[in-house]
Order: sequence, then structure tokens, then C-alpha cells
Amino acid sequence: MYYCFSGDEKKSRTCKRPGKASDSARSFLNDIMIIIITRTVKRLTQILYDKIIDALDLYQLECPCCGHSGCTVHAYYERIVKSPTGSFKLLVLRVKCSACGKTHAILPDSIVPYSSVSMEDTVEIILADTPEMVNSIFWDNPSLNLSDIRRIQRNFKIFWKERLESFRLEVLPGLSEHCIQLFRRQFMQIRCTLCGSFICDHTG
Repeated sequence: MYYCFSGDEKKSRTCKRPGKASDSARSFLNDIMIIIITRTVKRLTQILYDKIIDALDLYQLECPCCGHSGCTVHAYYERIVKSPTGSFKLLVLRVKCSACGKTHAILPDSIVPYSSVSMEDTVEIILADTPEMVNSIFWDNPSLNLSDIRRIQRNFKIFWKERLESFRLEVLPGLSEHCIQLFRRQFMQIRCTLCGSFICDHTG
């Protein structure tokens, strides 16, 4: 199951209102991300990521640009993830459509695109409204720092709070799927690269 949209982060590094893409953004299709909706993975590791990828049949994977099935491994790139055991480099797969040649990074819904803070920690930070709750976050994940807390809380208020309220959405499990359907973004994604999603309940 897909929600397929187009976009390009190179045209704009931030997106103040995660709504419809401009006409110019629609002409750039290479940077659509595919978000894998696992509904089960919270703390991501390289092993878990690899299991998610192994559970996908790339030859049946539908390109979110042209709609044809059939993707191949194109490349891997590194990104930093802050985990309770320390920051680590995650190798992320980029696939290429065998029909149109467009490439797409594949990310699980436990990741916020362009952020080193996991979705689980991001949600906890948004909901933390007392000093005790903030201290608990630091205790659970020592890799986080005060600038992470302030940046995430600020970005939520500026880019996402009003948008969620307008659709009567709460910060609860399953929000990623709703945000991709409604706003074409992963929840708490700030940059303008648009997303499609794929449901994958099996994680090995």
C-alpha cells in the first residue's frame, strides 16, 4: 500500500508548512523517500534495519514516481542515529526504479528524516512538559543533549502543532502514517522532500 508523492529537498532546505508541493517541486522526482510503516520497531539498530529491508521484495516494490514495480539496489549512505548505547552510523539503502531510473531512500517509520533523534525520543520530547520528564529522557538516552530537546520542541511548535490540531490529530502511535497521507511528510520532518509509504508488518 502506497501514498505516492513527489518533491525535491534541493529546491528548499526547509518547509514551513508541510502541505501541498509547488509546481516546481513536482518536476523533481529523484528524492522521494519511501517510509516503511512497521508499527513495531521503536529502537532501531543496523540489524533491525537490515531485517526490514530483507523482508521487502524489491522486485515487487512499486516506484512512487512512475508506479511500475521493480526496484534494484542502487547505493547505501550513512546517517547518524542517537541511541541509548551511543551514537552510531546507520547504513541506509537507496533503491533505483528499473523503469524510470528514479532513486529512493528507504527509511523505517522509527526514523525522522534528516534527524539523528529517533521517532520514539522525538515524541517523548514533544510530550515532556515538566523538568522531571526531560530529565527522564536524558536518563533513558544519554546520547541526547539539551540542544536536541530545544530544537525538537521549537520545531514542533513552529511547523507541526497547528497543523495537527487543524486535523484533530494527537501525538500518538500511528501518526507517521496519517502525516504521510495528509501532508506528504513523515511526522516532524522539516525539510521539503516528500514521502511515499509502504506497509510492512513483518520485521523478522
